[in-house]
Amino acid sequence: MATPGPTYTIEEANALVPQVRAIVLQLAVEQRRLDAAHAEMHRQLSTNGDPAAASRATREETEVGQIRDGMRGLADHLSAMGIELRDMELGLVDFPALRDGRRVWLCWRLADPSVAYWHGTDEGYANRRPW
Repeated sequence: MATPGPTYTIEEANALVPQVRAIVLQLAVEQRRLDAAHAEMHRQLSTNGDPAAASRATREETEVGQIRDGMRGLADHLSAMGIELRDMELGLVDFPALRDGRRVWLCWRLADPSVAYWHGTDEGYANRRPW
């Protein structure tokens, strides 16, 4: 049986919000870069055999891979802290916590000024309630 990971108090989670916010914001920036590079790669590939376009598409493909690797690294950093990235578009993350002796998730999204909500581990964002 796997050992449960770390848990956070609401105060500890709130202390991490500036760091988590920075990571989530960087993920959003990288997602926009990824979307643009991916679209440009496909645009270059649709030029029907132009060698220069094929070369540019290869460069875009390399950039797409680098951006993905960077995003994976940011997500892995959160994961190493025990924090779950649930929805990149909302900037939704869950911090593992204990409430009345059971494991729960402290729920935070980019639009929230602080961590102030929670839900059970068998529930999701729609079930979050004030701490």
